[in-house]
Amino acid sequence: MKICLSEFTYEAFKDLLSENFKNDEFILIDSEANIISGEGKPDAALVSYELMFKALKSEDFFEKYLSLIEGCSYVQGSWAGIETPQAQALIDRAEVFSHGGGLHAIPIATYIFAQILRSIKSIDAHIALQKEKNWKQMMSVGELTDMTIGITGFGGIGQEVARLAKAFRMTVYATKRSPVLSDNLDQLFKPSELDEMLPLCDFVVNCLPSSPDTQKVFSAAQFNAMKSSAMFINVGRGESVDEESLAKALLEQDILCAALDTTDPEPLDLNSPLWTLENCFITPHDSAWGPRAPLRAVELFIDNYKRLQEGKKLLNQV
Repeated sequence: MKICLSEFTYEAFKDLLSENFKNDEFILIDSEANIISGEGKPDAALVSYELMFKALKSEDFFEKYLSLIEGCSYVQGSWAGIETPQAQALIDRAEVFSHGGGLHAIPIATYIFAQILRSIKSIDAHIALQKEKNWKQMMSVGELTDMTIGITGFGGIGQEVARLAKAFRMTVYATKRSPVLSDNLDQLFKPSELDEMLPLCDFVVNCLPSSPDTQKVFSAAQFNAMKSSAMFINVGRGESVDEESLAKALLEQDILCAALDTTDPEPLDLNSPLWTLENCFITPHDSAWGPRAPLRAVELFIDNYKRLQEGKKLLNQV
């Protein structure tokens, strides 16, 4: 088979790729989607991170890339969402498309607990005291033992969050459409039971994708259902949150605080009140990034390539 990769990805993981594609031919492309090594039409392609970002920024590049991979047996994406026009175009042109769900679970879960610990240990208040050279001891909650975290969307990210939560001796609840077995889950709720789960949680983590069923799942009723001491964290899609209702809940202290790595739109509108609320922590949708992410994408590509050869269903197959 002919394997289409970016020159950058091939050079970065040359040994690993050569070991796993011994009888295959590589078709390498540059940053303008020009073939610089190999020839013909590829049978499989990895849309690695630099190609993904290039596709999002340059329509000319993406159209050229789509023409190149038209009819591919297998295309592997590096990101979880498939709602974007770019992802849909790739799906249309490949016989089999697999998304990158789960590749980012570890760094995103790390981000979530960075924000949780930021709150639970009063980190911002301590920073303010240091600026004032004020040696004032604070009686923070201090630990997560026996506190409850609720996760909406119990996929790869949610399951990694649950694993870390258990290391902190927390109680873990989650919502998911289908049953799932996990040693790190205390109770699973149906999506329709979200409002039953929310009042039980000290931390609510939204991992929901964007779909017709998830539009503004978190609105005024959901924020009103939460504890006034609860923290809301969004690493899912911005469309799943009614941000006007969230801003009101934060301003009126219906909930304690929020951490948002995703918003709607992105970048967040400069006029959004969320920017200036002291109890809202905003990051520019970069929680997924980490130096191991490209390697995990290549490893998934290799794993799925072997599954394709064996006639098995691919991981994250759409």
